[in-house]
Amino acid sequence: MRKFIYYWAMLCIAMGAVITPVYAVDGDPPGLFELEGDAQDGAATGDDWSTLYTGGGGQTTYVFITDTGTSDNIFTGGGSKTPNDPGDWLWKTSPPPPDKDNVTHAYAANYMDGPDQIIYFGADLLADNGDAELAFWFFQSNVSAVAGGVFDGHHVNGDVYVAVKFSQGGTVATITVFEWDETCNKAEKVWDTGACAADNIRVKVPEAEAICDGSGSHVACAITNEEPEYSPWPYTPKSGTDHWFPVTTFFEGGINISAIFGAPMCFSSFMVTTGASTSFTSTAKDFALGEFDVCSVDVSKTCVNDSETDDAPDAITYDIRGCGINDGGALIYVSGLFNDIEGDVDEFDEPIGEYVPAVTWYQPGQVDDGGGLRDFTTGDCNDATLLKQAVQNGSVVDPVAASGLAGGNAFVYEFSETTDINTATDTVRLHAVGPGDYEIDDATDYAECPSRTFAASMLVTKQCQANLDIVNDYVVVRIDIQGMVCNTGEVPLTGLVLSDANPSGPPTTLLPAATTLAPQGDEGDCTDYVGFYYPTAYSTAESELGNLCPFPDTVEATAIAPENSAGFGDTSCEPTGSGTFLCTAESNQALCKLRVDDGDNDCSTGPLSPLP
Repeated sequence: MRKFIYYWAMLCIAMGAVITPVYAVDGDPPGLFELEGDAQDGAATGDDWSTLYTGGGGQTTYVFITDTGTSDNIFTGGGSKTPNDPGDWLWKTSPPPPDKDNVTHAYAANYMDGPDQIIYFGADLLADNGDAELAFWFFQSNVSAVAGGVFDGHHVNGDVYVAVKFSQGGTVATITVFEWDETCNKAEKVWDTGACAADNIRVKVPEAEAICDGSGSHVACAITNEEPEYSPWPYTPKSGTDHWFPVTTFFEGGINISAIFGAPMCFSSFMVTTGASTSFTSTAKDFALGEFDVCSVDVSKTCVNDSETDDAPDAITYDIRGCGINDGGALIYVSGLFNDIEGDVDEFDEPIGEYVPAVTWYQPGQVDDGGGLRDFTTGDCNDATLLKQAVQNGSVVDPVAASGLAGGNAFVYEFSETTDINTATDTVRLHAVGPGDYEIDDATDYAECPSRTFAASMLVTKQCQANLDIVNDYVVVRIDIQGMVCNTGEVPLTGLVLSDANPSGPPTTLLPAATTLAPQGDEGDCTDYVGFYYPTAYSTAESELGNLCPFPDTVEATAIAPENSAGFGDTSCEPTGSGTFLCTAESNQALCKLRVDDGDNDCSTGPLSPLP
């Protein structure tokens, strides 16, 4: 133990670091994870593998790999050695590895505790070996076993390799931490911190006894089960009882990445190997490999219309807000936000700074959802109201690309865009990088923008007067019409046509002074009209008027409204098939009257009908 602590102190000095307390992986302070040589969540504070397996836990990333049945691949070929790149490794499915080296399951979980990134890892084997050697790779790039018995993916300088040896029935655990470093081209005789252990392999923590004992003195440790323990997942040992790990078949450990490597790191893949943990010249036997995306980013998006006063039918302004969320472990940096308003979630046009007005990022301020002011959380990232408050009460982050975003936190963004698309589906894609410009998979989200229809409406007023006229030497009744049409909506109206729908003859086209009406409140939103018609009869429905001859009728107005319009009030609009709308409105019913002087049904001129 003294040797391990001595090497850790030397590591801190070599890194030029001030030796300050760091989070031990096995207690003191307790709270993150139980490392007790079993998988069941016990009385001690912290998660355990059973917690994670059933969907709980406080980890940022968790992977569980089953390496049995058809997925039980093993190493083969002379190139499948630790110092070689995965591109040189080979695999096959048979024969199976020796039972004592046969991995049945592997698991890892990433936790963040303040600045400390701690990864817990584990595996179980088919059979008890008494002594065992396992190794755990944490790859920064995506490494996978692909068809043809080869591996896809390559090492990156800084990949982490943890070699663990268990001896004396599992009572002694020796651990060594290495990193992949292409500048190492030979092994050095003494494996001190910083020494090259083999080609491409550099020592970060020298070999030392480090069994997890809850003492709080370890930045890396491991432990195995010294007695049979229950398995929370389906497990069948070579000999024994299902769901029970025989002695020294269950292994777990932890490593404080921040303490050993100086900062959190991003990883994409996790691998457990058996048979060649520190024997770099021998071929490893079994492996279990899976994705382990420690660094990841998520994005949310809302689309609202804060104010309709700046909108036009062909220029609707939407207000976009959302979050860039670090839902992984290590510190990340937002490097680009892309936007697409065409409704296609797979294609993006230009960066926001070029495609729409520049995006602004904020450290979110406090919000109030009815219970008083409180801190903004990532759970608020899909609430348009709380996002707006977070922006109003927040502080600008500029430049966002140089501002680290810690795990579990979020920056809020805001921008506006103008489009002629109504009820658009708007999509954003967020790009971020991890430490050392590590490329993180992009995140996307979309929002349905609210329907923004523009009121199209007209008010038609009509007055009429019955007069006498001479037509072909005959005295006839003529109904003179006058009135006004006003645009009472938000959109301009064109192609205005007016007709009188009199009940005693064909409709009569009237003459408006203008056929284009500006939106309400603008100059030119009203126009006068005049016209006349010769009735052929008068309505007996109004005979109760006594000695008056009534001629009731209305004026109908039709006009063309632009796209994104809708009828409002007493105006109805129907699509024309070419993107515009034909809108129709009717006037008040005007009653034009002629007087009957002496009861002989001879009519004389009547008064001008009143306005409605």
